[in-house]
Amino acid sequence: MDLSIIIVNYHHSHMLVDCLESVNRTIQKIQFEVILVDNSSKDDGLESILKRYPETQLINNPKNVGFARANNQGAKIASGDFLFFINPDTIMTEGAVESMLDYIRSDSSIGILGPKVLNPDQTIQYSCRKFPTVWSGLFNRYSLMTRLFPKNSYSRDYLMLDYDHNSIRSVDWVSGCCMMVPDSTFKKVNGFDENYFLFIEDVDLCQAIKKKELRVVYFPNAKIFHKISSSNSRSASQVIIKRHQGMIYYNQKHLKTNFMIRYMINSIIMARCLLQILLNTVK
Repeated sequence: MDLSIIIVNYHHSHMLVDCLESVNRTIQKIQFEVILVDNSSKDDGLESILKRYPETQLINNPKNVGFARANNQGAKIASGDFLFFINPDTIMTEGAVESMLDYIRSDSSIGILGPKVLNPDQTIQYSCRKFPTVWSGLFNRYSLMTRLFPKNSYSRDYLMLDYDHNSIRSVDWVSGCCMMVPDSTFKKVNGFDENYFLFIEDVDLCQAIKKKELRVVYFPNAKIFHKISSSNSRSASQVIIKRHQGMIYYNQKHLKTNFMIRYMINSIIMARCLLQILLNTVK
């Protein structure tokens, strides 16, 4: 088997149907399987999708076990030489998956390959970035500082805004919405760290793979579309809390700082978490 496509679903069957349609329409020259891991416990739209694509392998979790763990579940039963992790709200374009597979096969130094990710209106999503620093929480894509001062040097550096995103290059990390990994490499780093429930597990995986002296590569020759949920939509407070817990865990795992700096960073993260929960309640 050439490729195992692993998709984690959480109440996104309305988008998943378009994702699977694009997969089956655009992949013609390689042997692949689709493994769907459902964290919804009950998504009524899945039944009709599975009837339409009966070859899809389903892992049905009785509860939401988190994104990292669900992807690991899919990888454990995968039979492909390469693993292709995609979100249910992504759309493949003609030849994208096959060109990614050809390229990653051609260079054994590549540990992860990520495509160019586009918004539905064809504007670019900044899906490759530098590794987070102690300042990244203040200058990430959605932070207040980035919105108020979009041209500040910290945001431009972290989001790689000075890179034209049109040439193939090694980067620190690529978005987990769409990434291709050799199965052997994924096993070598023991998969996603399941201490992350949602978010940041992709950054951590790229860290682990680079520590094995393998490259993380941004491959703009392949393009996919990704519909990010609106920033105005409400998120469950539990998801907000788990995301910020992941930030604290990442900092403790990867940022080697003294106790006082770590305490200050964690305090800022917790304050940010409380502020987001407060804002979430008034949306």
